[in-house]
Amino acid sequence: MSIRTIIGWRERLSNVSEDVTYPSIELILELHEQVVKEGKSTEPGVRSEEPIKSALQYVSEGFFGEVPQSVHEKAVHLMRLLVADHPFVDGNKRTALRTVVVFYMLNGYTFEYGDEIRALLHRFATDEAAIDTETAVIYFRACARRN
Repeated sequence: MSIRTIIGWRERLSNVSEDVTYPSIELILELHEQVVKEGKSTEPGVRSEEPIKSALQYVSEGFFGEVPQSVHEKAVHLMRLLVADHPFVDGNKRTALRTVVVFYMLNGYTFEYGDEIRALLHRFATDEAAIDTETAVIYFRACARRN
């Protein structure tokens, strides 16, 4: 992804809080379109935009007094919700990963993940409750490099 592309996305952000910049629904839909174009057998389609909206609301505002605090907690929950709530017909895990990479970029980080991310994405998709969120946050923090 080019810096020019990222800068262009800044105009389509949903929320810029005091410290954290969040992608918009439109940006996430655009990222999904990229995933579909790159995947030869990826079926296009959006089941519902509501899970995307809900994920963004949770990481930015929280629910029932629970708000992810750090950029790393927010990234983990953004990925978790985009994978587990399955807003797309196909490509949910790839779109969630790409969204987290862009989320980190928008907030001044590079997310340099390893092969472990595949297992984490799979677990979010199949057995979300089995994931220890604190361990995932530690992993994300270790993969994120401040620019």
